[in-house]
Amino acid sequence: MDRKMKAAVFKGNGVLAVEEVDVPVISNGDEVLLEVEACSICGTDVHILEVPPAGFDVEPGLIMGHEIVGKIVDAGESVRTLKKGDRAVVEPNDYCGVCRYCLKGLTNHCENQISIGVNRNGGFTRYVKITEKVAHKISDRLETNIAVFAEPLACVVNGIHKLGVIPGQSAFVIGAGPIALIYVQMLKASGATPIIVSEPSGKRREYAEKCGADFTVNPNDKDPAEFVKSVTGIGVDIVIDVVGSRVEDGIRAVRKGGKVLLFGFNTRAEPKIIQHQIVLKEIQLLGSWIARSTFPEAVQILEKGVLDLEKLITHIMPLSKINEGIALLAKGEGLEIIVTPE
Repeated sequence: MDRKMKAAVFKGNGVLAVEEVDVPVISNGDEVLLEVEACSICGTDVHILEVPPAGFDVEPGLIMGHEIVGKIVDAGESVRTLKKGDRAVVEPNDYCGVCRYCLKGLTNHCENQISIGVNRNGGFTRYVKITEKVAHKISDRLETNIAVFAEPLACVVNGIHKLGVIPGQSAFVIGAGPIALIYVQMLKASGATPIIVSEPSGKRREYAEKCGADFTVNPNDKDPAEFVKSVTGIGVDIVIDVVGSRVEDGIRAVRKGGKVLLFGFNTRAEPKIIQHQIVLKEIQLLGSWIARSTFPEAVQILEKGVLDLEKLITHIMPLSKINEGIALLAKGEGLEIIVTPE
C-alpha cells in the first residue's frame, strides 16, 4: 500500500484543494481501513464551502466527503463483523452508544457525535479510516454507482418512517434536488398518488417527472399551495420540504389533519410560521434529521433494486475535478455527482 494519497482538503474560506496526504493507519481495535471506490458530492459539501460556511464548523486541513462506498483493506484486532475484502457503505455520523440520547435510541442526536467529512477525515481520497459500527456491509454484486446512494437514502428512509406513508395518499415535495428525487421515488414505491413537486428549475422538474411525479409546478410562475389545491381539492395528505425554507407553503398546501415533514437544513432561513393554521388545521409538523438506524434498510432497498437511482447520476468525475463537480451542484446543473479517487 502507498504511504501517500491524493485528497480533497478543506483549506478554509471556501477553498478546497487536491493535495498529497499520508495514508491513515489503524490505531484502535474497532477501526477499519476502507479503500474508497467512490464518494458522491452532497449539498452539505456545498454549504461547507460557502463563505461563511452555512451551519457547519469545519477545521482547515480536513478531508471532506461522506457519501462513501469502498472495500475493507485492514481491520483492527477487535473487529468481528467485517474482514479484509468485504465491501461497505459508510454511516458518516459516528455515535458513542452510551450517551443520554444514544441510550434512548436517538443515535442521530448523539452528544458525542463525530461526523465523517465534517469533524473527521472523509472520503474524497483513496483511503478512509472509520469505526466498525458505521461500516455497513454490502454485496459484491451491488454496483458502486448505486451503493453510493446509501447515505442519502438512509436519511430519506428516516423521514419516510415518520410519515408512515400508505398507498393512495397524496404528497407534495418541495424541491427537486437529489434528496427530493429520492423522496419522490420512495413515495412512488409506497403507492402515494398523486405526487406533486415544486421546483423552479425546468431541468429538475423534468427529472421529477421521470422519477414518478404526477404533476410539477414552477413556484416562480404559480402559487404552489394553490396549485396543490387545484389538483387535490382540499390539499395533500403529506408535504415534504426538502429545501429547508418553505414551511409556509407546506402549511398552506396540506389538508386538515395532514403531515408536514421538514427535512431541508438551512440555517439562514427565517420562514414565517403561521401558528394558528397549524392549530386550526390540526397539522402534524415533523422534523427529520439525517439517518437513524436506517442504513440496513437502505442497503436492502438498494440490493433489491426497488428504486431506479441510476437516472439521477448526472456526472462521474475524478478527484482532480472535484471543484468543478461542487460548482455544478451549487448551480443546480448536476444531481448525483460521483467522485472517484486517483
